[in-house]
Amino acid sequence: MYKSLQLGYLRGQEDRQARKLKKYGYVLDRELTNNERMIAYNPYTKKTIFVENGSQTRLRDPAQFVEDWANNIARVPFGNFEKSQRFKDAQNAYLKAKEKYKDTQFTLVGHSQSAITVNDLAGKGDRGVTYNGALFTKTKDNKNVTNYRSKNDIVSAFANPNDMKTLASPVTQNPISAHNIENIKELPVFV
Repeated sequence: MYKSLQLGYLRGQEDRQARKLKKYGYVLDRELTNNERMIAYNPYTKKTIFVENGSQTRLRDPAQFVEDWANNIARVPFGNFEKSQRFKDAQNAYLKAKEKYKDTQFTLVGHSQSAITVNDLAGKGDRGVTYNGALFTKTKDNKNVTNYRSKNDIVSAFANPNDMKTLASPVTQNPISAHNIENIKELPVFV
């Protein structure tokens, strides 16, 4: 899971993403990949990976930063994230990818805000994996998705504990640093 999230967060670095994905037999879908998501297909294993990024935390793309944090403040706490443009764009990309790679096994991966998207989009036959998700407002239980969290993470702390598996990641008392994907770098959580 760590490598998938790490590659997804290489926003605007499609050449680098493509090179790294090639090592694992995946081909980056440059048409559907953007700052919000990464989609890649493995022609040998017939698997597609759909990585939806969490909120942007740096000002590389000021418009995306503002949109993400406006959603985190105005939509996520009230359970209507699916009405955001960010969710609608993810849903549109997911439907296009499902059509384009219809004979493949889909795995959706998300972190933080994007865990809501993964839980809402993962359909029949899909597999979803999330980390430290803002799932206290998720709109449905999705049996196709496994939600992981780090102990002391502030974002996933308010989710239903029955919906989450707590990982034995490096223990930190800092609820902000507990949210970082680097905490799962050495853990055997595979997608």
